[in-house]
Amino acid sequence: MAELTLVLETADGTFIRRIPDASPLPADDERGYAVEDASRRAASVFGMPDFVFLPKQQRNGSGMRELGDGIVIVGSRAAVLQIKSREEASCSVASKESSWLTKNIEKAHRQANGTIRRLTNTPAILTNARGRSIIVAGATYQWLSVVIVDHPEVPEGYLPPSGQGNTPAVVLMRRDWEFLFNHLYSTSAVLAYLHRVSGERVKLGGEPRRYHEFALADLEAEPDPVAPELAGLGPAVSTARAPLNPAGRDDMAAHLLLRVIMEDIARTPLEEEREADRIKVLAELDSLPVEARTELGRTLLGFISALGSWTGEGIRTETRLVAPNPDAFTPMVFMVASQFNEDLRHHFHSRVDLFHYDLHGREAADRQGVVGVLLTPSHRLERLWDTTMFAVGGSHGYEPAAMEEVRATFA
Repeated sequence: MAELTLVLETADGTFIRRIPDASPLPADDERGYAVEDASRRAASVFGMPDFVFLPKQQRNGSGMRELGDGIVIVGSRAAVLQIKSREEASCSVASKESSWLTKNIEKAHRQANGTIRRLTNTPAILTNARGRSIIVAGATYQWLSVVIVDHPEVPEGYLPPSGQGNTPAVVLMRRDWEFLFNHLYSTSAVLAYLHRVSGERVKLGGEPRRYHEFALADLEAEPDPVAPELAGLGPAVSTARAPLNPAGRDDMAAHLLLRVIMEDIARTPLEEEREADRIKVLAELDSLPVEARTELGRTLLGFISALGSWTGEGIRTETRLVAPNPDAFTPMVFMVASQFNEDLRHHFHSRVDLFHYDLHGREAADRQGVVGVLLTPSHRLERLWDTTMFAVGGSHGYEPAAMEEVRATFA
């Protein structure tokens, strides 16, 4: 499949968007396995390897069944990947290729539904692309069937069959799967988009065009009004669910700062039994809207630059609070300090607790929480800062009088 060129007409003029072909495959690998590896790799590199789980055999009666060609899990959403590859096509016989596609896509839908059913009935220990394992209980997720097709020449106008059963389903080319991850740099954003468009059939190979149609529609959408309880927290920023411009287009270094922070958290040594908690926090950070990340990165880099040269007494801090409007993502506290000690750690924890109390009240629900990230100068030559993470969730029985004392320390 050749490079795709889209011509986009917007209020700011005409834009040309080029979608490259799928990434090249190793010449010495069997194509089917190489395509599966490439599809998982795209989600690992441009998303996070912690969210990509490798295929696993699970006993089914007297036999064994593979749990998909890969599973992607982030937050409350999960997707089973079923990947179908065509080595050679009979390009001169379109009906033959259409028949091959329909047969294999319908098979992929059945396989995905079987995987979801088995994981829902019997939780399994799955290992992610970082080599860490967690228990996956299928009943706790909103599932999506994603069929990825690798085909040298799809017949013009071919419309793939719908999904089967009640599971939302999407069928797309490997090129288009890679495009979404390359454009958004966020697993949460990719799965949110695919859930948004699931059930709406589009001709195979047309996903980039559909994505840009959604992006242009988002540009024209009216922002939701700011919730009254958030009005005093600071300036409101409206972000598109499907951003028109590629992630980090105007400042990739600033945009990727959040990803670097997430990598710090992912690489921190942790007890095996706490791995699910780590992945939960990474998913919460990844829920930050794509269009909000560059500004956040610039702000934090500005804080780091200013505080790196601080020579005054005591410890100086700068803080950025980020809150959804409401419930679109997890609230976050980002603090930068001129140095680290245990008093600062307590100060940081108190700020996260206070934000949790202000947003969710004294008796927060289990699903309500706040993630905090603290950046402090590093004493290691290869690093600019060290990362500390602290997260709270649910009810902590905060006493109003005690929280007002905490508030006074920040005032």
